[in-house]
Amino acid sequence: MIERIAEELASLDSVKAIALSGSRTSAIKDNSSDWDIYVYSAERVPLEERKRIFSAAAESRIDCSPFEEGDEVAFSDGTALDIMYRSVEWSEWQVEDVWEKHNARVGYTTCFIYNISTSEIIKENDGWFRALQKKTQSEYPERLRDNIINKNMDVLCGSGSSTFLKQAELAYKRSDIVSQSHRLSAILASYFDVLFAYNRVLHPGEKKLQRYVHLLCPSLPVSFDEDIERAILSVGRNTYVNSIKTLLCNLSSLLGK
Repeated sequence: MIERIAEELASLDSVKAIALSGSRTSAIKDNSSDWDIYVYSAERVPLEERKRIFSAAAESRIDCSPFEEGDEVAFSDGTALDIMYRSVEWSEWQVEDVWEKHNARVGYTTCFIYNISTSEIIKENDGWFRALQKKTQSEYPERLRDNIINKNMDVLCGSGSSTFLKQAELAYKRSDIVSQSHRLSAILASYFDVLFAYNRVLHPGEKKLQRYVHLLCPSLPVSFDEDIERAILSVGRNTYVNSIKTLLCNLSSLLGK
């Protein structure tokens, strides 16, 4: 079924490649996940063509994704597909900006690179995607590693007046449990970005991160699992700030900072 859909999508003029990625192609497979299919094209794939291709589905939601342009499709045999559409220009820019120019983000810096690197090509028309993928499979750039660590450690607990740690302290003083949860989420996003970069490992995304760290990262902070679980359980409690400080202190010790 997936191959048939890929054939139809790839027959459209502007489509360069169809790739399978997400949990189904990850190091930690999850059979309960949908099939994540990525369509790379030079121009936007018309909605009418997408409706036609998925007309045989039992259920379909076209142009429904709030994050990337995408469709959700379910078939009568229980197969569920998430189809996401990416432009050639945007995809090339992501690889260039992060992997080649070494620009760090605040959290999740190399997630797109990981997605490209681990994708399984279902259908390709001219070799464009394979060439892009090959770029992401080169040795981890040391300058990018340093930039990710420095940028995210600075926003976590640097000398600025609005670091995530100081914002977390303020949220605690205000007894603002929603803000505490929000700040902790941002702290963990940067924490994992630093940890994967330190180990020269591409960031696999937002799911199953503790399992990925144990699988992919040879160097971990002291009390890694305990620190994370303690910080999460501390939201709304008087241990909140100290739990976050311990989490970041042990990460800093790993880095030698």
